[in-house]
Amino acid sequence: MKAAFFAEAGGPVLVEDVIARPPGPRDLVVRLHAAGICHTDVLVASGALPCPPAIIGHEGAGMVDFVGAEVDGFRVGDRVVGLTIARCGRCENCLRGRPYLCETAGLYGPERADRSDGTALVATNGLGTFAEAMTVGAENVIKVTSDLPDEQLALIGCAVTTGYGAVFNTAAVEPGCDVLVVGCGGVGQAIIQACRVAEAARIVAVDPIAGKRDLAVKSGATETYDSSGTALRDIVDTIGLVGVDYVFDTVGRPESIQESYAALRRGGTVVAIGVGDLRTEIRIPGTLVVDAKSVVGCVFGSAKIDYDVRRVLALVEQGRLDIDSLVTDRVPLGDAASAMHALEAGHGLRTVLTMG
Repeated sequence: MKAAFFAEAGGPVLVEDVIARPPGPRDLVVRLHAAGICHTDVLVASGALPCPPAIIGHEGAGMVDFVGAEVDGFRVGDRVVGLTIARCGRCENCLRGRPYLCETAGLYGPERADRSDGTALVATNGLGTFAEAMTVGAENVIKVTSDLPDEQLALIGCAVTTGYGAVFNTAAVEPGCDVLVVGCGGVGQAIIQACRVAEAARIVAVDPIAGKRDLAVKSGATETYDSSGTALRDIVDTIGLVGVDYVFDTVGRPESIQESYAALRRGGTVVAIGVGDLRTEIRIPGTLVVDAKSVVGCVFGSAKIDYDVRRVLALVEQGRLDIDSLVTDRVPLGDAASAMHALEAGHGLRTVLTMG
């Protein structure tokens, strides 16, 4: 099968035929139809997030081709979506209703394929969706019955559920709140749409790229600003607010989160979503207590996945969430490397790789 992978961190992304390892009794084999490219994929391939040689990709949708003898609840022909974070259902966090913190999940899963020279390849997030097929544990996918196209379903495995969950689970945005969304890529646009559904009063979107700001308006932003050289606090002052109730930071840099904190009103919350360099530190002012502000990390939208995926699909089918608008480019698997470079340069929201 063809797959996009890196043989060394920071090295080139290659698309070659690789040899899939045989599935085990608790595995599924999924024939992939579409895979979304996320900025985290770029970070992993660059070496910013340490990972051995790996098949890239953690957003994908396709059809089950094989069901292991010890797998229940799936059959050949089922449509499935890959989950950026697996949920085993057995660890303490899963049992406490926090599957987004599943103790079995990780940046990469087991070795799933071999390059022709014998190099073993793991699968990022236990998936490896930049391939014609993936071998996965059943905990890494969810069965869906929707008629949505695969290119839209793929984004539910990360971007859309992360954005929706950040608003409804992590922040629990209430009607009438003022929110600021920093970074208007795929996740940022999903957050804006979810804030609109939550009936936020003002949805201020900030991004240095004009095209993304234009798309933010279509997603539901009430106003947009160019973040180049302008502090978030100054933007909030310009629109006449003493601060916002929530800032959703999708950028992940320490300075961005610190600026987000400064843009809050007293009692406000920064929801930090963007994954950055894990070695960095964030400075929080000593007024944290008296201002009663909060900074919370948000992974996979704090999603209770089996409930939230059904909820997201319902909102899409009702026309209240628009996944199609997030897909700005569609390219074949062979163009994975150039598509990742384009994303890194700030072009588009979500590029989807198509496998057939």
